Amino acid sequence: MSQGMPAWTAAIMDKTPVAGPAGYFYADLPNRIIALIIDGIALGIVGFILAIISRMIFGANAGPFSFDTTTSLIVTAILSGAASAAYFIYMWSMMRGTIGMRVLGMQIGDQTDGHTINYMQAAYRWAFMWGPYYAALLIVAFVSLTLGALAYLVALAWFIYLLYTTAISPTKQGLHDKYAKTMIVKAARGVA
Repeated sequence: MSQGMPAWTAAIMDKTPVAGPAGYFYADLPNRIIALIIDGIALGIVGFILAIISRMIFGANAGPFSFDTTTSLIVTAILSGAASAAYFIYMWSMMRGTIGMRVLGMQIGDQTDGHTINYMQAAYRWAFMWGPYYAALLIVAFVSLTLGALAYLVALAWFIYLLYTTAISPTKQGLHDKYAKTMIVKAARGVA
C-alpha cells in the first residue's frame, strides 16, 4: 500500500470469497457504484417522463423554462419516489438484482443463507439508501428550496457514509445492508 493512504482504501476492491458455494465473492465498491449509475440512468429517464406528464397535467403554461407549480413538483416527487421504490424493491426481491447489478454479474441475497430476500428486507434497504434523498425532494416541493438544499446535503452526506461503511466492511455490507440483513455477491469469472 502506498504511504499516506488510509488503511480502509485497501479493502475497497478486496475479493474475499463468500462462505458457501464456490465461485462467489463479496461485490466490491466500484462495481456497486457502476451498477447504481446504470440504474440511475434508467430511473432518470422514467423520472423525466413522469415530470413531463406531471407538468402537462398540473404545471404552469408559461413556457418550457418556467418553474413548475407546487402541485406539479409534489406529484413528480411522489411519483418518482414510488417508481424508485417499486423498481428496487421488485428487482431485489424477485429478480435478485437490478438491471445494473445483473449487467455486472452481481446478485443480492439474505446474509444468513444467501436465499432471495423478501419484500420487507428490500423495503428496509431501499428506505435506508434512498429515503433521505426522496425526503429532501419532498422538502423542496412542500417547504422551500433553501431548506430542501440543506436536506439534499444531508442526504448526500448520508449516502457517502453508506459508501464508507460498505468500503470498510470485510463482507462489503454497508449500514443499509446490515440493517436489512442483505449482502451483494459477484460471480467470479472462470477461465475457459
